[in-house]
Amino acid sequence: MTGSPQAVKALDGSSGRVGGYLVVWGSPASRDLQDEYFTPATDLGLDWFERRPVLYHHGLDGAVKTAVIGAVEQLTPDAIGVWAEAQLDMRQKYARAVYRLIERGVLSWSSGSLPHLVEVEPDGRIARWPLVEGSLTPSPAEPRHTDVRTIKTAFALLGLDPARLDQPPVSPADKEHSPMTEMIPFTPPSEAAPLKRLPVASPADAVKAGAISVGSPYDGLDALDLLHGYVMLRAVKGFQGVSERFAGALAHKVRGAGMSALKADELNRSTLTGFGDEWVPDLWSAQIWRKARTENVVLPLFPQIEMPSNPFEVPTEGADPSVFFVPETADEAQLGLGSGNPIPDSKIGSGKVQLTAKKLALRVGFSAELVEDAIVPVLSLYREQAVRAIADSMDYLLLNGDTTTAATGNINKDNAAPAATDRYLAFDGLRKLGLVTNTANRVDAANAAPALALLRSARFKLDPRASVRPADLAWIVDAGTYAKLLAMSEFLTMDKAGPHATALTGQIGLMDGSPVLVSAEMPLTEADGKVGAGPNDRGTALVVYRPGWYVGYRRRIAVNVDYLPYYDSYQLTATVRLALAPFDTDAAAVLFNLAV
Repeated sequence: MTGSPQAVKALDGSSGRVGGYLVVWGSPASRDLQDEYFTPATDLGLDWFERRPVLYHHGLDGAVKTAVIGAVEQLTPDAIGVWAEAQLDMRQKYARAVYRLIERGVLSWSSGSLPHLVEVEPDGRIARWPLVEGSLTPSPAEPRHTDVRTIKTAFALLGLDPARLDQPPVSPADKEHSPMTEMIPFTPPSEAAPLKRLPVASPADAVKAGAISVGSPYDGLDALDLLHGYVMLRAVKGFQGVSERFAGALAHKVRGAGMSALKADELNRSTLTGFGDEWVPDLWSAQIWRKARTENVVLPLFPQIEMPSNPFEVPTEGADPSVFFVPETADEAQLGLGSGNPIPDSKIGSGKVQLTAKKLALRVGFSAELVEDAIVPVLSLYREQAVRAIADSMDYLLLNGDTTTAATGNINKDNAAPAATDRYLAFDGLRKLGLVTNTANRVDAANAAPALALLRSARFKLDPRASVRPADLAWIVDAGTYAKLLAMSEFLTMDKAGPHATALTGQIGLMDGSPVLVSAEMPLTEADGKVGAGPNDRGTALVVYRPGWYVGYRRRIAVNVDYLPYYDSYQLTATVRLALAPFDTDAAAVLFNLAV
C-alpha cells in the first residue's frame, strides 16, 4: 500500500469504518500550515454533539459539494491529539469513491468549525475551535499524523494485531485496557512507549528538501492582491495551477485576513476545479464588495438589501393609526368590537418601494507579456485600479444618477444629450431628487458662501419628522464647499467632535449634530446646480434622510478574466447590479449655487 503521513485509514475491510487523528496537538515550534496550533487546552466542544457529519473537502469539491458522506461517532483525546473514528455511508456513490481514496492512502482528516465560534491567540495558539464537522481532504493544514486508514490497516501499520477487532465490544469499565487504549496510550510523550508509525520528516529534513523558505516574493502583498493575481493567472494559456509558493502564500494571507475557518490548506491544490477555479475569484469579488461597503462615502449611508428578484418590492410604513382621547369603559355594551366600543377603530397605512437593479461594468486589458514577466510587481497597482474604479462608480451613480436622455436637462450634461453608455443613466440618484424631482426641496444660494442659515434652510425643506432628527441626516459636499465650511465657526471638525464623532467613512465634521462627508464624486456645477458647458465653478451641499432610502443589489461585484488569443492579451471584467430608491420625494434636499 502506498501512502503518506497525511493519509486517512480505513478501519475494517470494506464496511466503511475509518479512523485517524482529526486534531493533533502542536506548540509554538510545531505549527500547522496556517501558522497555528492546537493544544490540549483548546476548547473543542467535544461534548456538544454525539455525532458530527463527515464531508469531503469541507464541501468545496464541485461534484460532492456539501453531501454528508458519513458520521464521526467517536472522538478520543490522548497525548497526540484527538483520535476520530467515523462510519461512512457506503450506500452513497460519493462515500464509496472517497473510501477507495482512503484505501489508497491519499486522504487526511481536517476539522471544520464556524468563524464566529473560533478564537485564535495572537501567537497562533487556537484557544477555541468547536468541532462542527470532520472532512476527508487530500490537502490538510496539519500533515502530522492526520492520516486516515481502514481500521485493520491502521492496526497493521501500528504493529497491533488486527484480530483484536473481532473481540466482543469493550465495556466502559474495561475501556482503559481496550486495543485503542493500547494503540493510543493516555500518557505524556516523554513517558509513552515507542510506537511504530508512518515516517514523518523532521524540520531539518524539510529545510534540506526545500519545503521551508525564509523569504517569499509575495511577502509584501495582501490577501486581496494575491486573490487578484489568481484571477489573472487562471486565464493564462494552458493554466495548470499556481506554484506551491504562491498557493501557500495565498492560503496564509487568506487565513490571516479571517476569510476562512477551515483547518485545511486546500489552496495548495488550487488546480482542483471544485476549489481553485471557482472559490478564489468569488472570494476576490466578495472582498471588493466588502471594501466598497466600508470604504465608500455614499454607499454605507443607506440600508442595503439583497434583491431576490428584479424588480423587487420593499414594504414601507404608511399612515400611522389614529390616537384618541377616550372615556373609561362603563358598561357591557361597550365591550363589543363594533361602534359601541369607547375606543374608535383606525387603520395602519402601508406602502412599498420598487427596486430595479441596473448594471455597471468595467473592462481592463493587459498583455500576455505583462502576466508572464511582471505579474507580482503589478498586482497591487492593477488591483487598486480595478477596486477603485468600480467602487467610485457606485458612489458616483448613487449621487448623480439621472435617467434623462433629452438633448438638454440631464443634471450631469445639461448642454447636450448623454451618450448611451454614460454611467449616470442607470437610475435617478440623490442630487436629482432635490434638484429636479421635488423642486420644493431646493435652495438657491445665489452665489453666496456656505452659511449656517443657508444650510438650515435646506435642511428644513425636509419633512419635519426627518429634519428634526439630525442623527438620521447626512450632508454630502464637494471639496470646494468643504474648504468653505472650514471657515465657519459653527462647523465642528472631527478633531473637536469628541464623543459625537461617528465612524462614517469619509466624515469630516458635524453640522448641527449631523455628519458632514466630502465626496470626490460630487461635482462642481453651473449656477443652476447642473453640470453643463461651463464654467462649472459652484458648490453643492446635499442633505439626505438616511432611513428614507434603500440600496439593493441583485449581483455583488463579479470578476472574470479572459484570454484573447487573436490579440495575445487578457481582458479583466468587473460587473455589479445595483438599485437605489427613496421611500418618497422628501428624502433629500439640496443647497446649490454656492460660491466656492
